[in-house]
Amino acid sequence: QGRSLHTVIRRMYEQTSTHLLIPPLLQPRDDMASLRRYQLFLSVGVVFLSVWRAGLANLDSLKSYHPSSTIIDPLVTYLPVWAVLALGIYALSSVLYRVATFGDCPEAADELSGQIAEAKEKLKAAGFAF
Repeated sequence: QGRSLHTVIRRMYEQTSTHLLIPPLLQPRDDMASLRRYQLFLSVGVVFLSVWRAGLANLDSLKSYHPSSTIIDPLVTYLPVWAVLALGIYALSSVLYRVATFGDCPEAADELSGQIAEAKEKLKAAGFAF
C-alpha cells in the first residue's frame, strides 16, 4: 500500500502505551517546559562564559592572589575545555549507572515477542518473506 514511513511510525506510536518506538526528541511534550529548560541552559551558559571572559581579562590580578600562579593560567585559559570534559564524564557516568541498574521486565519481553510474531504474520499475509 502507499503508506509513508512517517504514517506507519505515527500509527505504531499511537498504538503503543509506552511510546518506546519514537525517540524522545520526536515525542510530543509540553512546549513551555522545554522552553524553560532551554532558557535555563542558555542563561547558565551565558553566566559561565561571562565569568570566564572576566577571568581572562583579569588574569594578571588573579595570578597575584594565588601564590602558585602557574596553576591559575592554564586553569582559567582552558576553563571551557575543562567544563566540556567534566560534562562528558558526567554524561558517561550517568549512562553507565543507568545501564548497570536497569531492571529486567519479563512481562514486557513476552509482550514484545508476541507483538513481533503478530507483526511477522501480518507482513507474511501482505506478501513479505522472512
